[in-house]
Amino acid sequence: MDYTSKSYGRNDDVAAIYKLIDAGTDISMPGPRRLGKTFVLERLVEAGHVHGWEAIKVEVAGCKDTRGFFRQLCDRIGKHRSSGKNIVAWLSQRLGQAIDPRTDTNGAWYQSFITLDHETYFERLIKALHEDPNRRWLLLIDELPIFLKALHDQGPQGIEAARTFMNLTSRLRVDYPNVRWLITGSIGLEPLAQAGNYMGVLAKFQTYGLTTLSEIQARDFVMDLAQTGRLVDRQLITVAEADAIVQAVGWRAAFYLEALAKKLAGTPTENAQEAAALIETAMSRLLQPNELATFGVWEEHLSKHYPDADRAIAIAVLNSLAPHPQGLDFDRVLAAVNQPSLTRESLRKLLMRLDVEGFITIDDWGADNPVAAFRNVLLRRWWTRFPPQANS
Repeated sequence: MDYTSKSYGRNDDVAAIYKLIDAGTDISMPGPRRLGKTFVLERLVEAGHVHGWEAIKVEVAGCKDTRGFFRQLCDRIGKHRSSGKNIVAWLSQRLGQAIDPRTDTNGAWYQSFITLDHETYFERLIKALHEDPNRRWLLLIDELPIFLKALHDQGPQGIEAARTFMNLTSRLRVDYPNVRWLITGSIGLEPLAQAGNYMGVLAKFQTYGLTTLSEIQARDFVMDLAQTGRLVDRQLITVAEADAIVQAVGWRAAFYLEALAKKLAGTPTENAQEAAALIETAMSRLLQPNELATFGVWEEHLSKHYPDADRAIAIAVLNSLAPHPQGLDFDRVLAAVNQPSLTRESLRKLLMRLDVEGFITIDDWGADNPVAAFRNVLLRRWWTRFPPQANS
């Protein structure tokens, strides 16, 4: 689909990000899962040539070490559709100048570089891209924090590897400024950076705050889902129905707007009350056990990225919030959880993390007793119906 003419195509975000990139800025674009970060990265890749950049999207969530990171980066560059000369041949020649001709070159084009010294050739790769006379390169590193956490989970040596990697990245940014970087993550980078002592590296990236769709964008998106044939039960969604879906979802992420729209059935109507009733029926269809794939990713996030003790407290906090659409203030959360280990300060830190990761929102961090509430209406209702066990 050509998103350049769509209100929900993130065209303003793409233009703003490339304006920052053109100004020599490297960007950190954190945001909770399902917000649309990957979609924005894909749009940046599509729009790269229009803005004079070769944009490479690299998914590193599955990488377990720095060698894997380098391999993934090389793989994505090798598959990139670039104008001009063959990228693989050009890079192989540039990087291969220091390789002994007797080196075994069977396998992927970058295999020899990994076999010899992947860290050295990581820098050689960035240097080669920097010196490219025909192209400017933008590296879009998706889910960097998950890769860094995989290193941290390996113990002190892994944390040292993460620190070394981030410091190397910081130096490469300075030494080879013709290559720009954009990093994203659905888990917080800051706790990892604090534990690994590389907060200074993060400070050199400018944060770009990606937001949800506006109400108009969300309405256009929902109506287009039907008109473009992406829904089984509907070829038309009316304005009244689209507005009702947007209001029911609350947190206007395309993923959840589409999830609810897919459950909409019945005869299209412009009557607001009838539309609200149809959407409530669709909501009931969505909040069923067979929709675990839609919502289970949130509990899985806690299982993967929180230590056991922290996960138990986080689940207890979220379970206390789920029955309350308007949320609870900090004092009431503390009373509901009733855990001696949960102090007011530790609760604040936990809620701050849950806020960053998209579970909740806080009405006013500066207040004496702020109110925390689920950010996503659909997730709150799912959590109320199928609450995880704190000791699971």
